[in-house]
Amino acid sequence: MKKMILTGLTAAVMSANVMASEVTGYTVPQSGQAATAAGVDANFQALITAINDNNSRITALEAASGEVADLNDIVSDASYKLYFSGGIIELDDGGGANLERFGGTADLTFNSDGSLNETFSEQGRFISLDANQCSGEGESFSCEHYVDTWNDNETGGGSWSVTGQTLNVTWSDGGSEAFTLSSDGKIITSGGGDLDEGDGTSGLETFVAVGVRLAD
Repeated sequence: MKKMILTGLTAAVMSANVMASEVTGYTVPQSGQAATAAGVDANFQALITAINDNNSRITALEAASGEVADLNDIVSDASYKLYFSGGIIELDDGGGANLERFGGTADLTFNSDGSLNETFSEQGRFISLDANQCSGEGESFSCEHYVDTWNDNETGGGSWSVTGQTLNVTWSDGGSEAFTLSSDGKIITSGGGDLDEGDGTSGLETFVAVGVRLAD
């Protein structure tokens, strides 16, 4: 694959050299012939035209070679549709266990002044795997799992910045997230897992988020 890429770039460079603009309209000075202002200026104009044309060709070649664009400019004033999902499993020393799952979408707009507008929708459910919610007496006595379900739709804000291919976001509640930007700035991703142990409990949290840049 690497050899093929290098071969392609070499061909592109050779092609560009072949197509490089030749200087036309240049008059070669003759020995003993007096130079005139008009003649000197005409030669300068011929050189300038050829140089400008070659510069345009080189710029086009650099763009075609896939150079990474300024990601800060791409993100600035752009909007992304973010899809996220995660879960938490928690165990305690007494044998209890809890399970939580959540997911949703968010619309993010990264303003050019470094501020952020966010509108998100999240759905989730928390379930205690212990049947510890009891009621009734005698034959009517029963216990069941505690379940909490939510569906939140909120708006918020925050701030953002780009360092290399990392999009740093600070939410209005003080939380933060580091997203990885694709080389063209069209995709942002984040996620991972975290194992928490201590205070009589242990838990595992996983999270993944993928955002797509919307058309201007």
